[in-house]
Amino acid sequence: MSAHTEPKYDFTTATFWFFRCIGRNPGGAFSIALWQLLAYAVLVGVVFWLGLPAMLAVMELAATTDDPSPDQVFGAIGSLLVLMPFIAIFGILVALMAQGAWMRLLTRNEVAGGIPFRIGADEGRLLLVNICFILLAIAGYAVVFAVIALVVALTMGVNAAAEGAVWAGLLNGLIWFVAVVALVAAAIIIMVRFAAAPALSVRQRGFRLFHSFAATKGITGWMVLTYLVLILIILAGSMAVSIIQQIAVLGGAMGAFMPLFNDLQAGVEPEPEAVMQLLRDAMSNPGVLIALGVIALAQLLFQILIDGLWHGVGAYAAVRHDGGLGETEIDISAPAGSVGTAPSEG
Repeated sequence: MSAHTEPKYDFTTATFWFFRCIGRNPGGAFSIALWQLLAYAVLVGVVFWLGLPAMLAVMELAATTDDPSPDQVFGAIGSLLVLMPFIAIFGILVALMAQGAWMRLLTRNEVAGGIPFRIGADEGRLLLVNICFILLAIAGYAVVFAVIALVVALTMGVNAAAEGAVWAGLLNGLIWFVAVVALVAAAIIIMVRFAAAPALSVRQRGFRLFHSFAATKGITGWMVLTYLVLILIILAGSMAVSIIQQIAVLGGAMGAFMPLFNDLQAGVEPEPEAVMQLLRDAMSNPGVLIALGVIALAQLLFQILIDGLWHGVGAYAAVRHDGGLGETEIDISAPAGSVGTAPSEG
């Protein structure tokens, strides 16, 4: 328990804590977002650079060979398969560094000078918390399967005892309804009770998992309502992003693929070689490249917004619990000990 009296839960502040933190330090937030976009641009570029030739090779193989052998398929995508583990590791590191940078802003109002991304103690703690979340999710799935098995056995027993009576179906329906509602409610409550763990681990510079229960005590219902509002905001934002992406496709990519669409509308089956040539031409078409860039940029910016708003609720709960809601200072060069040491030293 914290030694101070926790302030009343502010629904609006919790919902838009991400924006409040950006308002306190817009330059730092812009720096994090910029480097995150650059890092993901490199990642997407590498995947595209490696994946496009493999995809074209597979399509050419399918167009020229009726029944390609496994050796031919693996030969076409072999280099991509070899590099996929390295790409996955790089993607995890980028996501972890981005989470650490945003969490420092959301919980300690810190943004490291220069490149805000680090692999240090904060990232090590977040990695441990995320691993614990994965293990908890696996345990949760096991519990769900056990409950489902129990409900199936129970309903089979009811059917056997009822011998086709009408009330048996009603009772079984009630049993399934109660079980599903109970499982969903339990899952939501558990996830919300753990929601402050990443933020507390960064805020207090120590591994915090079950400490999240103290930070969310008495405000779990309010947090659930906050997340429900965020889901509605995210759904509305998704529709807006989808419209932007569709405009980008219609404005840039449609022209490059118009010959193919004309053939399909006319009922003409395009030749495989013609389709391959069309794809090659499209990848060098400025309109297509611009459209792909707009689509990727809109998706990445929206993802940053989603992650910030979602993690902001847990960050607000952590800061509220830790007595930091009155903090107004801005630290744009976090101490080296908080972000630069190795995870084992944290």
